[in-house]
Amino acid sequence: MAGLLATALATFATPGGAAEPAAPKSASAPATAVTPPDAPTVMYAIYQIDGKGADSYEVANGSVATYWFGHAFELDGTRYFTGFTWDTREKYGQPGEDEAGPETQVNLAEATFTLTGSSPERPWQFRGMAHTIGMFGAYERPEAVDTRRQPLDYRTPSGKLVLAVPTQGFDNGTSFEGYALFVFNPGPRDELKDKVWSYAGSVLTGDDNSAACADGDVMPCVAKTGKLTFSTQHGSDLPRLTVTPSGTEISGPGKTRQLSAADAVAYVFDEAARKYAEK
Repeated sequence: MAGLLATALATFATPGGAAEPAAPKSASAPATAVTPPDAPTVMYAIYQIDGKGADSYEVANGSVATYWFGHAFELDGTRYFTGFTWDTREKYGQPGEDEAGPETQVNLAEATFTLTGSSPERPWQFRGMAHTIGMFGAYERPEAVDTRRQPLDYRTPSGKLVLAVPTQGFDNGTSFEGYALFVFNPGPRDELKDKVWSYAGSVLTGDDNSAACADGDVMPCVAKTGKLTFSTQHGSDLPRLTVTPSGTEISGPGKTRQLSAADAVAYVFDEAARKYAEK
């Protein structure tokens, strides 16, 4: 199962992973729209390089930074906007020595702003940034944002936010969907362990092999999707995640079966790995 998950998640790392700079609407987005900082503003806050309006450019020694996703939310009465970026490795080898493979991930960075500016012209105030909050993706590409679905979030008892960003990918005739998970910790932190934002792993929620099954002539045609929900996890501030599938999956040679709530998969936060793992 772990191998299948790693392989499928690697397919999320496809070109065109950047989302539009404006944050998509969600249940936690402010009711009154205030235009959030755009991609160039987020990029400059992190890399201190004027990209002349671009949302992707070289930052150091062949490393390329690209805007990935933006999210507006409210937490404990404060309205926030966070822009996430990803950047590739710096290049030091000879041509051909820096080839990317399935294990070659990208670095995630973030810049966060609050809607506490002193004037209508500058409503968003820079709160802080981090050059690295985790590594993800494969083949030196990020997981691609799925703009068809809305992000999900959960507020923990201690005041953290868990954010699930919808992602998608395609590999060998099968499309995949899932979520990349992030934790926002605005309060007092153990600086040796915790960041303001941290990447908390990714989960698969669905797949569809219609591009490969040839109407059932090559293999059974199956498709499933999964609903991600949050619930309180005993003994942990961070929630338990449950993916409840619907649709069909291959159950044997030439056979399929219908999925139901009995096939739900749970994930809990692994403190040692600092990521969500299947329970």
